[in-house]
Amino acid sequence: MGTISPPPGQLRSTVPTSSAPAPAGRSPWTLALFALGAIAAVLYFRRPSYLPDLALTSATAGGTASDSSASPIHCTGASGCLVVYVAPWCGPCRSSLPGDVALADHIRTKGYETVFVVGMDETGACLDMTKSIGRPTRLDVHGTWAKAAGVRGVPHFLVTTPTGKIRKRQAGAYMAPPEQVAELLGIS
Repeated sequence: MGTISPPPGQLRSTVPTSSAPAPAGRSPWTLALFALGAIAAVLYFRRPSYLPDLALTSATAGGTASDSSASPIHCTGASGCLVVYVAPWCGPCRSSLPGDVALADHIRTKGYETVFVVGMDETGACLDMTKSIGRPTRLDVHGTWAKAAGVRGVPHFLVTTPTGKIRKRQAGAYMAPPEQVAELLGIS
């Protein structure tokens, strides 16, 4: 038989061909984008380590607000502070309020101050919830403080040192005795 030669004008390749794909190279741009994505993720998920220094409106136990008394939360408890963040539209927040108030009374004997913050709703709804708490609260109507504090779900508990450093955070409603909830939050 005869040999087959390439058509005129085409050269025969002397380089062996492979069916395996060429390895993908990592360009400097790919590495830079990966690094920027990692940095963005760290910054997004990083939570503050201290309570935000943002002024919150104070509300009386009777449900009246006083803009003139707006101030940041400063812990006055000898052992620390428990910040309980709740929202009026949150069913678990409403149903766990009696237990949260009992928890506040229980941990007061251990030197902890409790601050209730009601937010993420209209002023009227926040003030109505303040009445059901039955003690002075702070209002965060627009949720600005919650965002700065890293609150991602309500109800939300923040346990701090006397200087305001957040040492424990926990989201969720608890239907347990105050002693058990205090233990879960690391308050002993």
